Amino acid sequence: MQPGQGAVPYTPQQPTITGSPVAVGMGMPVTGQFFPTTNAMMALVLACLSFVICGACMSIPAVILAGQALQITSSMPNHPDHGTAKAAQVVAWVNIGLTAVVVIIYAALFGFLAMNGDL
Repeated sequence: MQPGQGAVPYTPQQPTITGSPVAVGMGMPVTGQFFPTTNAMMALVLACLSFVICGACMSIPAVILAGQALQITSSMPNHPDHGTAKAAQVVAWVNIGLTAVVVIIYAALFGFLAMNGDL
């Protein structure tokens, strides 16, 4: 073989980009795993609103929704809604506990006033 003859060295071709530019998010890279949707955010909203509106009437549905969301998120490791569902459950139970304490205090106050004849 003479110089200049023989196999041509490999040179990669540059890709041709056509179309509109696409915005790429700067977050966690997508690994291809898709998680099922949950009602964790709705449960957290209900649990937080229950401090302002309706007390236990909104906390009980929040506990139910959070429990359903925790069943889904516990079955899949690294589910992004697991913390939200756990927070909703904790906030809802705290509000139910506070509502129970207030009802007990009012019942005791009513009982005390009824025994003294002030009622």
